[in-house]
Amino acid sequence: MNPMVVVQVLVHIEPLEVIDSLMLSLVQSDYPREKWRLVIVNNFCEGHDLGNHIRSRWMNAQGLPEMIVQAQNPNQGFAGGHNLALEIGKRFDPEFVYLLNADARVDKSFLSRAVELALQNPNAAIIQSRVMLDQESDLLNSRGNAMHFLGFGFSLGYRERSPSPSPLTPHPSPLPFFYSSGAGMLVRVSALKTIGGLFDSSYFLYHEDLDLSWRARLAGFDILYAPESVIFHRYEFSKSIKKFYWMERNRHLTNLANYKLPTLLLLVPAYLAMELGTLIFAARSGWAKNKTRALAHLFRPSTWKWIILRRLLISKIRTKTDKEMLSNMVGVILNQEIDNKILARIVNPVLARYFHIIKKIIFW
Repeated sequence: MNPMVVVQVLVHIEPLEVIDSLMLSLVQSDYPREKWRLVIVNNFCEGHDLGNHIRSRWMNAQGLPEMIVQAQNPNQGFAGGHNLALEIGKRFDPEFVYLLNADARVDKSFLSRAVELALQNPNAAIIQSRVMLDQESDLLNSRGNAMHFLGFGFSLGYRERSPSPSPLTPHPSPLPFFYSSGAGMLVRVSALKTIGGLFDSSYFLYHEDLDLSWRARLAGFDILYAPESVIFHRYEFSKSIKKFYWMERNRHLTNLANYKLPTLLLLVPAYLAMELGTLIFAARSGWAKNKTRALAHLFRPSTWKWIILRRLLISKIRTKTDKEMLSNMVGVILNQEIDNKILARIVNPVLARYFHIIKKIIFW
């Protein structure tokens, strides 16, 4: 029996040909048409109205299920947009929702394979698809993401060669898979009721998927990788660089919300050293203003009110210790696009040793 699934897509200013590529691939989906729905949220951007294009060209396209296209003004970012899509999709009473990037296209079995794995593993809250690079479709974009203990995240398997879209077994990796990429993942709706919902809208964009997975793990759920569920993502590293403020701001917020206080105290020396390093790196890269804005956000009373409320939520849902969480994190930062010799030769070895030590100390 196939469960009901709502596929959520958030569009903003993607070129029309990118949207059409996505929609054309969804038409080919082999998941039973009566068992899935499509919710598209058009995040407002002046001068762009992708919603009208989608309605006029794709609303009645053969092969697509019932579709809802909803504008959101003002733009609430990735987090707020998907939260709105989730609320809209509740009318269909889905067992799962699938978050899909607008700048992606899908293999015909992307949904059926993800659902199949989820049904086989009832404790799994999140299933990540195998995300390939659309521009080089035989190379991986992500087979899950690693989390550094100071809050940095990076893709596992980036640019590894992989058959596509034929089935394969999961890739062996020396680094653990901590969180699923929001570019393509299946989420169990009942788990969201336990962990406090999908995303916190204040994240806007970046780290909301890391926080979601962290909450799910703390609550005792599993997060799995479905290598036979395949999507192709038009990934551009430069897009992430332009959002440096959000990445740094949200990294701090997520750590302060989810770690226990004794763990945070143990991390202070490494944290301060890393902050000095990122300040220097940001200054050399022309991002100093964004870095200082991210730090300044921590001195707002409203920020600490948010942190306190999130910590209360975490205390209610927590069934796992920080020691168990750290066992799924990493002590090195692998930046696949920037060749930084200081990071590789000095920072990573020192942080890896520090990480090894605190894992031995922490018992809570």
